Amino acid sequence: MAEQITKQEAVRRALKAMGRKATPSQMQPYIKENFGIEMSTDHISTSKGIILHPKKKGGKGKGAKKPAAQGAAATEREAKEGVGRKVVVQHKSAPARRGKEAGHPLGDILHVKGLVGRFGPHQLHTLIDAFVK
Repeated sequence: MAEQITKQEAVRRALKAMGRKATPSQMQPYIKENFGIEMSTDHISTSKGIILHPKKKGGKGKGAKKPAAQGAAATEREAKEGVGRKVVVQHKSAPARRGKEAGHPLGDILHVKGLVGRFGPHQLHTLIDAFVK
């Protein structure tokens, strides 16, 4: 009977055999052939990230982020990378100080940054110009 291993362990073994530069699409057939495990390239990519960068995932190590910081960091990373998911950021406006208008809330800034990442600066500039005219 074949040894039963987890998907995470299959990715770990594939990385050991193929090297850390192996792409998920290269690892997918190797995992299927050698371990009989069917995995999507997205799942392999996620597992590979957890294996290669364990400090970024939870409470292990000195540099581990606290749970509240993880959500903010993920939202900022998604905005920076222009992840194609729709992210809804709810926020309260910053209170005005001494009669001055409040500044731009971080959520608005991250939303614009996400739009630039998704559409590119030129297309977003064209869209903004259309509203200004």
